[in-house]
Formats: sequence, C-alpha cells, structure tokens
Amino acid sequence: MMDPALELLCSALSEYPGQSLLVADEQLDSTLLLSLKTMENLSLLTNRYDVYQTALENNIRCTFNDMNIGELEQAFDLIAYRVSKEKAIVHHIINQAPRHLTAKGNLLICGYKNEGIKTYITKAEHYFGCKADVSKGERQLKLAEFSLHKLGDPLDDRNYDETVCIGEQRNLELFSKPGQFGWNKIDKGSELLIDAFAEHVQQTQPPGTVMDLGCGYGYLSVMAWALGSKQIVATDNNAAAVDSCQTNFDRHGINGEVIADDCAAGIHHQYDVVLCNPPFHKGFDTETDLTEKFIRSARHHLKNDGVAFVVVNQFIPVEAVAPAYFKCVEIVYRDKSFKVFKLSS
Repeated sequence: MMDPALELLCSALSEYPGQSLLVADEQLDSTLLLSLKTMENLSLLTNRYDVYQTALENNIRCTFNDMNIGELEQAFDLIAYRVSKEKAIVHHIINQAPRHLTAKGNLLICGYKNEGIKTYITKAEHYFGCKADVSKGERQLKLAEFSLHKLGDPLDDRNYDETVCIGEQRNLELFSKPGQFGWNKIDKGSELLIDAFAEHVQQTQPPGTVMDLGCGYGYLSVMAWALGSKQIVATDNNAAAVDSCQTNFDRHGINGEVIADDCAAGIHHQYDVVLCNPPFHKGFDTETDLTEKFIRSARHHLKNDGVAFVVVNQFIPVEAVAPAYFKCVEIVYRDKSFKVFKLSS
C-alpha cells in the first residue's frame, strides 16, 4: 500500500533541479521506489536493507546505513524526508541537513498532523532560522520547505549516534541506541520468550546453533548466549539494530555473526533453535502479513528436529498462521498481553 505522504514528497522531488537526496525508511514501498528510476540526479539513503536491495537491483544510487548523511560525502541541493515513526530519527535527520546542503539548498519534510509534523516544522524553523514554506494535502498532510538562514540550537536526538547500556540481565549488560523500536528498554514479551527458552534448555541442553530472527539490539541473542548456546546468528532489516546488536556481540564475545537482511531471506543455513519476537508495524501502520513472513522464515531456517520460540502480542493470530508451516503449535505461556509459542515439525 503506497504511502500518500511519501508519494507527495516524491512528486515534489521532480520539481527541483540539481542533486537531490531522498532519506527513506520502511515506508518506501517497491512500487514508489521503482518510480524514482527516472530521476537521474537522485540519491537514496535508507536504514532498511530490503529498500537498499531493491534500489541496487534497479540501478538506483543507494546507501544503506544508520541514517548517516555524511557517509555520502557530497553536498545536495535538496534533501527530502518523509518523517519516521521515532522522534529521535526525525531530529537526527533535521540536525544533519544543514551540513550537507549546498549554500542555496533546501530541506523538504512531509508528514501528517498526528505524526507530529506541525511540531517538527516549528522546531526546524527555529533550527534553520527561517519561516517554512508549507503546503497542505488531504487528511492534514503537510509538506514543508526550509532554507538555511542562521543556524540555531540542534534538536534533541537522544544522542543518536551513541550506543549505551540500557540495563542488565543474567549478569550481562545490554547495549542499544536510538533508531529502532523499543531501543531503550527490555521488552516484556522478549523476557517471556527467554523464560520459555530457559525451561527448554533445562529439560534438554543448550543448542549448538541459534538464529535470532529480527534481532533488534540483540536481547534474545545475549540471553541465549548466557544460557549456554554455542553459536548464534542474529539478523535484522534495520541498520541501527544491526549496529547495536554487533556491539553486544563484541562486548560479550558471542560466537556468531550479525547480518543485515530482510527476514533472513539471504541466509541459507538451518539452526537448532530459532528465537523470534516479530514486528507487526510497518512505519505508522499495522502490517498483518509480517506475522506470516516471520513464521515462514522461522520454519525455513529450522532443522527438521529443531524448535522455534515466538512471542507476539495477544491479538496476533499465530495459532491460525503457524499450522501451515509447523506440525506442533504449542502455547507455552499466555497472559492478557502476550503469547509465547513453541513451534516444531
């Protein structure tokens, strides 16, 4: 489903001469991405590996990183950005823009009122020292253009580039950074999954190989390591997740690898155990197909005698989806908020 805000932003791109940069996250779908092929002076920066792959396959200049514009090593006449779900990312992009615009360059941002676009416009006006040129679309959609006059104080981006300790469990510190969902907390659902996995380890033995599917900053990987797992492969589509998960692997000497990938599509090994706390949002919207995508990937990456542990919010219908891929679908924990499944063939 095409995002109207991003569609409006991309339409506006064609009206600007010179070198343009589109900063995009998961809201850029393949249909809209392919429409950018005709813009010869356009570069793309994304923190989503699937977007990066699709861009490269279609000969669109694209860089995959944790929203670091400086890595592109050039100045742009236009930087265009459809605001993200996380405020720290939005502030981080706005803060970087003046350093990477030409003398007469512009910043374009776009989004809806309920996504905070009005506040972002006000903050960017103070930072750029200018009055924004704002146009309005349907359903309180706003597109704002800024030109640099006198640079003010930067926006609070929660020290976006810093990876910090956010807590400790099983005598191991956990490190994370902004730019990913739930970056500054230990997710309750993931805790419940690890409790179920710990019971499994006590009844059997620590697995030789584990995949952490959709790893985030690596909580499941670190806990699986603490419980005696021998080798762990963690994977995520988000650059901030991959970076912070790698920090946890390095800090704790975890034997394994952290891989940027779209739901492990490019990983062709199978594992004794798959651990997964799958996402159910894409940008600002709930994406129901994500559940089946992760369940299917879990089965594909599991050995025939292996077991997968999956935790989801109470309303996610894993019990309806999983039987198409697993013979045994067991709910090992349930409360008013979460369900933990043990899946096997």
